Amino acid sequence: MLPFILGGLLLFLATYLLFLLLDLREIIHQLRYIVTEETNAELVSTSKISLIRRLLDENNRLIRKNKRYYQEQRKKEKQLHQLLSNLTHDLKTPLTVSSGYTQLLLKDPDLVEKQDMLKKVDTSLASISHYLGYLMEYNLIQEKGVALELEQLDLSELLRENLFTFYEEFQEKEMTLEIDIIEEALVISDRTVLQRIFQNVLGNTLKHGYQHSEVKMYKEEESLMLYFTNGLKHPITDPQQLFQRFLTEDVSRSNKSTGLGLHIVKELVELVDGEIQLSADEGSFELIIRLKNSLGHI
Repeated sequence: MLPFILGGLLLFLATYLLFLLLDLREIIHQLRYIVTEETNAELVSTSKISLIRRLLDENNRLIRKNKRYYQEQRKKEKQLHQLLSNLTHDLKTPLTVSSGYTQLLLKDPDLVEKQDMLKKVDTSLASISHYLGYLMEYNLIQEKGVALELEQLDLSELLRENLFTFYEEFQEKEMTLEIDIIEEALVISDRTVLQRIFQNVLGNTLKHGYQHSEVKMYKEEESLMLYFTNGLKHPITDPQQLFQRFLTEDVSRSNKSTGLGLHIVKELVELVDGEIQLSADEGSFELIIRLKNSLGHI
């Protein structure tokens, strides 16, 4: 009799364990779906095992708590984005007007004795405008992260247009600029985002470059490669940290760097499904952007 009892007990335990493992496997499958997908689903099970039902109840409580937290964070992010958008637009106009008046005063011969003071005011306004530009870039990233405005563009022409706007600044800095761009490189992308990428990269070249610079665009398999390089007056010890938000090689902050420039470029490149990498040695800095060579109609 005892062997039959033990056999029955072992069979019961084996069956219980089997159903327990099957239930856990199903729960893991549901959890993986909930974690990876945008869904309001919760864990469900027809299990008769009380331990499994308790596990589901506690997990569903955690899921609901996380959803509420996520929704609150999204709401706060939208409010913050709207606040920054309003602030940047409200500040831009008076800043532009103030800068214009300062420029007029700098040219006034009756204010020669106050030129130093006016130059300091002008420099401070330029710094504020510089930082405000970064805030506007962040707003752009938030807006475009929701919906890109796609159209067919000639990337070659767009890059040349942006290079032309910076041409005089390269001359003033006495920095040589070599250009080698292929013709009619068509892409389907967002014009505003691409312009911001070019403006940030070229602005960074002018700010930190030394003596020479080079811009190339060429095809590589199914991609368009954008190559930017420039000389360096001071070596960069850790180039990869330049992609990190708020980190900068300029420890003293003597050049008023926010540490946001290349971080923003990276964010913008990834918005248009591109890739970016950089490298540097003692005398030169190199930035390479890979964009999909999307030909055809939208």
